[in-house]
Amino acid sequence: MERDSYSTDLTDKQWETISPRLRISSSKAGRPPKYDLREIMNALFYLVHTGCQWRELPHDFPPWSTIYYYFRKYQKNGIWHLIHISTHQDLREQSGKTPEPSAAMIDSQSVKTSQMAETRGFDGNKKIKGRKRHIVVDTLGFPLVVKVHDANLSDGKQAIAIMETLFFWFGAIKIIWADAAYRGELASYLWYTFLCKLEIAPTLKTKGFQVVPKRWIVERTFGWFQWDRRLMIDYERQSCSAETMLYIASIGKMLRRYK
Repeated sequence: MERDSYSTDLTDKQWETISPRLRISSSKAGRPPKYDLREIMNALFYLVHTGCQWRELPHDFPPWSTIYYYFRKYQKNGIWHLIHISTHQDLREQSGKTPEPSAAMIDSQSVKTSQMAETRGFDGNKKIKGRKRHIVVDTLGFPLVVKVHDANLSDGKQAIAIMETLFFWFGAIKIIWADAAYRGELASYLWYTFLCKLEIAPTLKTKGFQVVPKRWIVERTFGWFQWDRRLMIDYERQSCSAETMLYIASIGKMLRRYK
């Protein structure tokens, strides 16, 4: 008996796109899986969008423990990140762009955590006790790299470690836009290590909301996160799980743009 559909369910086209990438980690050894992999993915997109707890997933999905098993399995072997990269490349080509971006934007967002978080810090600037979501996005606004760390750690110092990961996957980037928090050694590090230019957005002195060229793109991405209830607060015990939730949410948003 088929269940009623949810708004977060994958369409046939979306499933055709993502299914080969999910099965790259599957093994032919052992017995066949008991539950449909498509339903497991539907459950994960449902969880991220609605913000429900693992044990409160609707009973017409596979058992929550099975869904969590796949969540952790793909997290540990890096499958979520690989799915995100390949989906992102396809979307860029569909948009008339090259598969690899040549320009990017970096920024961070401080968010509160639940009491379950293993570690957290206090962001004195934003007056938030929790974690920071550090992201690098392309000109479409989709993350290239996601890093979650304690909110008390400075943006500039954490950015260097993030750049190492960024250029491991995206070596064609030649310019990165950032705000004043990234002034200092990051510019020279990028230039002498990757021949990449760092451009700091000007500080606006006028009052009220102002759109900063290029920088608005990454701010819009943080706004996208708020459409998924699981991301409104960092509910994850571990920061690596928080990163995975961001990747899953981004994969879902990219798949919805497929023609």
